[in-house]
Amino acid sequence: MDHRGAVNLTGVSSFKKGEQPHKGEGMGAWSGLPDRSLMFKLGLGSEAILGFDTSTLTLDDFESMRFHPQVNASLTALTFMIHQADWHVECDDKRIKEMVEENLRAIWTRLIRSMGSALWAGYSPAILEFENDAQGRYTIINKVKDLHPAEAKVKWKKHDGVIAGRQRSWYTFDGIDQIGWGHIPALNSFWYPLLMEQGDMSGRKLLRAAFMPWYFSLVIHIYTNRYFERFGEPLPIGRAPFEETIVEPDGKSWTGKQLMETMLINLRNRGAVVLPSDRDSSTGTGAQAYTWDIDYLESQMRGVDFERYLTRLDEEISLALFTPLLLMRNADVGSHNLGVQHVQTWMWFLNALLGDMKEYVDRYICERLKAINFSEKAPRCEWVPKKLGKENVETVRAIATELLRQGIAKPDLEQMGTALGMDLTEIRQVQPTNPNAPQEDDRDRTERDRSTDGPGGVGSSPTPGSRTGTLAARISQNLWGTWSSGTVQISPLTATEIMHWGQKATNVQSALETLNGMDTGDFESPGDVVMIAAKVIGAIEAA
Repeated sequence: MDHRGAVNLTGVSSFKKGEQPHKGEGMGAWSGLPDRSLMFKLGLGSEAILGFDTSTLTLDDFESMRFHPQVNASLTALTFMIHQADWHVECDDKRIKEMVEENLRAIWTRLIRSMGSALWAGYSPAILEFENDAQGRYTIINKVKDLHPAEAKVKWKKHDGVIAGRQRSWYTFDGIDQIGWGHIPALNSFWYPLLMEQGDMSGRKLLRAAFMPWYFSLVIHIYTNRYFERFGEPLPIGRAPFEETIVEPDGKSWTGKQLMETMLINLRNRGAVVLPSDRDSSTGTGAQAYTWDIDYLESQMRGVDFERYLTRLDEEISLALFTPLLLMRNADVGSHNLGVQHVQTWMWFLNALLGDMKEYVDRYICERLKAINFSEKAPRCEWVPKKLGKENVETVRAIATELLRQGIAKPDLEQMGTALGMDLTEIRQVQPTNPNAPQEDDRDRTERDRSTDGPGGVGSSPTPGSRTGTLAARISQNLWGTWSSGTVQISPLTATEIMHWGQKATNVQSALETLNGMDTGDFESPGDVVMIAAKVIGAIEAA
């Protein structure tokens, strides 16, 4: 390697290892550690727009934002979707895999509920409570105690040493300090910082980007209510000849001003008003104005203007929390495909969040359980979430429907009953034999000597599943030759293959016809079709 760390491939005459890097925590320091602080700010912050700095917002501010309807909907959608994501545990050691996956599924709801705090607070502290299982075989996580982010902080362990001739200090995670309790050891701690950057264990505050629309949404809500209250019962304006005197039949006299004030007060109290029809002759020709008149002080702004602005603020909050616009509302324009694409984009967002969570679940849940119950040097154990938004529902439905129709597979009645909310009972009946089905070869061949290997494999015992393997190889050749046509094309069984499969040939042919005609765009390569065909045919052979 040169002085830049780049590998030089010229002049290499040996296969020995290259120069080794420095190892350990002592190389550099993250800005999120206790002895580091930013000396300057990059660019203009939100204080240049709002008049205050959003970096000074506290957890109390973010917690109050959670109860806004749009913020609550977006955060809840993220938490619920992550909670019901499919996943499994992978490990080369079957015992470790089964033990870790069983324990992780038992605490999954509490774990995701705890990690969900990071979506609004930026980080989620939790305590792992360990117990022995009922059989006394393993030490398992019995409970995940989620702490309020405001009552927990990181406990740092300081290390001193000489690196490159200089005295250096660095820090490592050493557990949690809980207010009112004290220190919690690192082995019993679980700290998840959301999308951590520069070693900042407080994570990224998603609600910081949503603060401006949240703030103005509250202000506009208050102003809108005041506006509707003000103009819902508009102010009446009365016009009358103030100096004119009106004498009632009982002899009581009123000035025009006094009489108009009395009428307006009665009008506000749901009274009736009767006005003279006298007109002002001094206004000129044409339609002359009435000398007695009542109007209302109205506004030109309507409720739809407030609704549009509030909707825009909700959309900004939604985008700040990784929620596409069409996920929870209808679009003014667009199509169904646009909505589907929004949901697909959201699934990719969720995949990124699951990938961020994976590092911490692997290191501090899976690997910790493995090290406690087996050995730190045991095969690696990792949590593998299923990618959201990749399956083609229509393709899976078409294959499952055809398998059910042909009788090759059947649904689990217990699971279907749970989904339907009712009990399903299986009805058993005797199936009549098919007279046209090929008959099995019942000839006695015991007199033939197959003890020695002859030409063409005669005398060698066939391996299990050889019929499936031979047919799968032939299907692969068909597919690679016709893949460019755009549809799956598999030729029917030959006479020799029908003879080899016997009574099962009909089911095999039906399975191949199910795949025929499908769009090749639904598969990544011909190998996917071959894999599906081999699984179905193998199931028929094993039946």
